[in-house]
Amino acid sequence: QHKTDLPDMTAPWSVVGLGSLVGMLAVDAVFDFGNDTAAARTYYCTLLPTLFSFPWCLRVVVPVAFSGMCILKNLSSNGSSCHAGTCAALLLGGMPCFYVSVESVSAMCQDSALAERSMEKLRWAHAVMALVFCVGIAFELAGSRRTHSDSLEKKD
Repeated sequence: QHKTDLPDMTAPWSVVGLGSLVGMLAVDAVFDFGNDTAAARTYYCTLLPTLFSFPWCLRVVVPVAFSGMCILKNLSSNGSSCHAGTCAALLLGGMPCFYVSVESVSAMCQDSALAERSMEKLRWAHAVMALVFCVGIAFELAGSRRTHSDSLEKKD
C-alpha cells in the first residue's frame, strides 16, 4: 500500500462506547429541549434512582467502563497525546457535567418549584457533556489515525 492510498482503518472500540453515551444524551435531549417541564421532571425523577441501583445502573456503567477500558488500552499501547486528550476531556469536562446533572435532577425531584431552573442547568450540562463526548471521539479517531499511519511508515 502506498502512503497516498486511503488507509483501510476502522474506528477504535472506544468510539463505539463514547458513541453510545452520545446516543443516551440524544434521548435525554428530547426532554431537555421539549416544552413539557412536568414530563421532563417525571422522566428524570424516574431515571435518577436507576443510576445508583443494580442492575439498572448497568445502562450507564457498561458503556462508561467499556469506553474507559478501551481508551486506557489505546493510551497504554501507543502513548498518543490524542488518547491523553480524551482522558483529560472526560475527567475535566465529563465528570463535572455528570455531577451538575445529578445535582440538578435531585433538586428538581425534591422541589417541583425548582424544575424550571434545574432544567436550564441540566440542558447546559447535557449539551456540554455531549460536546465533551464528541471531542473524545475526535481525539480517539485522531489517535487511531496516528497509530495507523505510524504502522504504515514502519512497513515502508
